[in-house]
Amino acid sequence: MTTLTAPEIDTTAAESAGAAIARGCFPARFEHAEITDPARGRRIEITDPAGDGHWVLGPAEFEVARVFDGQSSFGTLSARLAARGIRADAAKLMRFETKLLGLGLLEIDGRGNRARDPFTGFDFALLHHLVIQRLGVVHPEPLLDRLLAWPGAVRMGLLGVVTLAALATPVLLIVMGGRFLDEASATLTGWMLPLLYLVTLASGFLHEGGHALACRALGVRVRETGFAIYFLMPFAWTRPDRRDWEALAMGPRMVAILAGPFASQALAGLGLAAMMAAPMGSPLHSGGVILAAAGLFGATVTLLPVLNGDGYLMLVEVLRLPNLRRRAFDHLRRAVGLPAPALAGPLPAGRGPLLLAVALGTILGWAGIWVGMAWWLGGMMLELIR
Repeated sequence: MTTLTAPEIDTTAAESAGAAIARGCFPARFEHAEITDPARGRRIEITDPAGDGHWVLGPAEFEVARVFDGQSSFGTLSARLAARGIRADAAKLMRFETKLLGLGLLEIDGRGNRARDPFTGFDFALLHHLVIQRLGVVHPEPLLDRLLAWPGAVRMGLLGVVTLAALATPVLLIVMGGRFLDEASATLTGWMLPLLYLVTLASGFLHEGGHALACRALGVRVRETGFAIYFLMPFAWTRPDRRDWEALAMGPRMVAILAGPFASQALAGLGLAAMMAAPMGSPLHSGGVILAAAGLFGATVTLLPVLNGDGYLMLVEVLRLPNLRRRAFDHLRRAVGLPAPALAGPLPAGRGPLLLAVALGTILGWAGIWVGMAWWLGGMMLELIR
């Protein structure tokens, strides 16, 4: 029989807790996949197809989470779990409900904790809908399958063009030297700045298309590709099927992760080539500047580990640490004496400094991004009202 560990409680408190109604409910829309990994053992990965939630639980924790139905008492839930071989008294379940409600794994009356930002883990409460504006979700798998059904010569030719453009980007930047920054600064003024913003937002289709196409070519089903504006910054994501993803070796995973920045780098290469081929001030030159800037944004910013983007995913995969950012902030809270979940055991050697670095890097990185976005948007508004 599996037992959930928790501090001992007195009998009176246990009887009171047993009669109370557990209002939290595990949503039926959540998708879950059982993953077995030699390095990490058996675990359950849960995703919210209607949002950005992603959680990793142990098998016993998962069984406890999904027994919550929003209408039974804690005593009833405890009895149901006991019949499944899991011993958890009512008081422990009450504390577990509070924890899961905070994480967004349980909802009350169909309303979850959507104030917690899925990208940084911060809680913006009433500002949440101002922070994240979801633009929509598409299901690209039928289109991906049609593309992969093209003749091999056509697919290899397109891949060659994309590869050539991507590899040309660093070469062209070196050849241009400071000229790129000078010409970009001279071009990106006035109404060119809102146009750059729109093109950067649209370039997310290409970036995420790289991820999605690589996943599909590797035999991984693609659940969705979504787009949003996060703190006025364009943001997009691709959600592969977790079972298929976990079946991939590390090498193919890195290929799928890097395919997005590679596609953005190819866009930057095409833009740089147009800049060099056209005289300054011409529509082709201005378009090249915009494409190069949008492509470089998608190829570099998403690789920053402070974002929940490609760089962060690579770090999680290499370290084999799901929920890395949450672990990092829990460790930071413990380090400064704030309440945080207790550790099941001592941290492995070197893990503490790593977690602190991730938490502090996230805070400092996002502070820099927010200041940079405020500076850029402020400059754009000043340009437009002149």
